[in-house]
Amino acid sequence: MPLPAATRISKRSGRSAGSRTLTITGSRFTNLAGVQFAGTPVADLVVLSDSRARFVLQNSADYQGRVASVTLTAKSDPMPRPTGLTYRYIVDTKLDRQMAYAFQNWNNYSNRTFGYLSGSDCANFTSQTLLARGWPRSSQWFNYGAGRWSGSWVSSTALSTWLKQRPDLATRLTYSQRSQVTVGDVVQFRWPGHAKKYSSWDHTGIVSKVVVLPNGTKDVYYVAHTLNRQFGGGTTGLAAYYGKQRIKGSTLKIQFFHLLK
Repeated sequence: MPLPAATRISKRSGRSAGSRTLTITGSRFTNLAGVQFAGTPVADLVVLSDSRARFVLQNSADYQGRVASVTLTAKSDPMPRPTGLTYRYIVDTKLDRQMAYAFQNWNNYSNRTFGYLSGSDCANFTSQTLLARGWPRSSQWFNYGAGRWSGSWVSSTALSTWLKQRPDLATRLTYSQRSQVTVGDVVQFRWPGHAKKYSSWDHTGIVSKVVVLPNGTKDVYYVAHTLNRQFGGGTTGLAAYYGKQRIKGSTLKIQFFHLLK
């Protein structure tokens, strides 16, 4: 069966974070099974005709700026075939810059500019990504080198308190409101086992992926320091896991801050 071929995509460049709908033009698309950008399959591929298809292109791998080669797979042949087409991911928007920084530095255990708090660097790292996003330092939220920082920069609890006082920057969301969460938002955890009066937050990260589950709810993954990870979670799995554990004390608590700037 003749293999599909592509000659043009509707856009040749775009932001490195976020999704967009594109079309691809070519021939023999009745045999088209998949489209890949830098080896990653696109989502929601719909063949519109023998010469045109539509799909959703998601963020670049690791949210980095790069040039991605476009390949096709056929129903009759699962091997990806080069098209000669490319797509350039650009780190351009505030979200692009935040996520590019997060994925460039997620596994660093030292930082000459911001310092590193061994065993508790999660809020420090999260604040760095917010600075990369374009948030300005202030007298209440700052880091000018190891030891010269505010509590709101390096403490999960203090960061939560500060964000609650800044509705111009972020809106607090509960776990039940996670349908409103998007990539780049702040996620915080209070692990099980604390007394009910315990009000501190134990861990902070930045949302790195949001997945819609078959039941329509959203599962949220996060990038973070301290137990360094790119896609920690998901929150649905964590909630289910801890819900089954017999841990004395309060249960797992999760909150989010949806970023407005």
